[in-house]
Amino acid sequence: MAGTVLARAGVAATVTGEGAMHHQHPASAVPAVPSQAAATVNLPQTADAWRRPKALRRIEAAGIFEYMDGAGELYLAYRFDHLDVVEYASPADGEILVELYWMRTSDDAYGLLSGDWGGEPVVLKEAGPPGGPRALYGAGLLRIWSGDLYARVMATRESEASRAAVLAIGRAIVAGRPDPPPPRLVTHLPQTAAALTLRRDRICFLRSHLVLNSVYFVSQKDILNLGKNVEAVTARYGKARLLLVRYPNAGVGRTAFERFRTTYLPEAGTGEGGAARIEDGWAGFRLSGRSLAVVFEAADREAVTSLIATGVHALETLEASHE
Repeated sequence: MAGTVLARAGVAATVTGEGAMHHQHPASAVPAVPSQAAATVNLPQTADAWRRPKALRRIEAAGIFEYMDGAGELYLAYRFDHLDVVEYASPADGEILVELYWMRTSDDAYGLLSGDWGGEPVVLKEAGPPGGPRALYGAGLLRIWSGDLYARVMATRESEASRAAVLAIGRAIVAGRPDPPPPRLVTHLPQTAAALTLRRDRICFLRSHLVLNSVYFVSQKDILNLGKNVEAVTARYGKARLLLVRYPNAGVGRTAFERFRTTYLPEAGTGEGGAARIEDGWAGFRLSGRSLAVVFEAADREAVTSLIATGVHALETLEASHE
């Protein structure tokens, strides 16, 4: 999708890349404080030639925009608690920055990793429950999902030595930590739909329209009424995209459904579901209790109908499993 301009609901935006949820280097330093969260992560004092200070820096939600340029909203779009930061230094080999993003739930930490599946999957400890990679390495950056923790370990100068040190730090981060499964909404995604196969490298768990727009632009406004008490997953089946959203209750779900239908796809009619051709293929939707299934970029009406039916079945199966 890089460089493609998509427009719906009277709004245009340029999408720079699917799953492109990255941030720049820290904008400024913050005071160092002893880390309370370090009790659950035993970071080594040294990693080969790299050494760290004893104290970690703590960044609360209110200070995240001071710490970084341009990406604070990404973390706040999930249920972010706080961030611990430490920097390993080597006089000859540069620095290794460690960022520990402590989230309210494991689902939120998974969501941060799912925004970009690029990189080489690496195994930092014995495999936990199935659900795809839990750590990805590329260009000196290691990204980790470990329970309610999302971690980034980044070397300023990539080399064989820095890679070994980064991975050693990663193994220390995950040691002894739980490995819960991916969000239930993700695990209920069908493996096939409309004769198309699920692309596991295009799954993104989210709660915010800002994150949704980073993988597929819908609207500058939050026309799906997403938020921290909502869970959603978007996934690709071939070129088509399936979006499943679960709201706190049926009333909230219907309000969101009505707003989305009238704003985004009024040509689809006034029923509980519908489909219509738009500029990038076929789109459709259906409300099911408190949940909503939406399809974008399908090849034809039949593909929309099949994908929607498969998505609704997945949502109903998930609801039934909670009863």
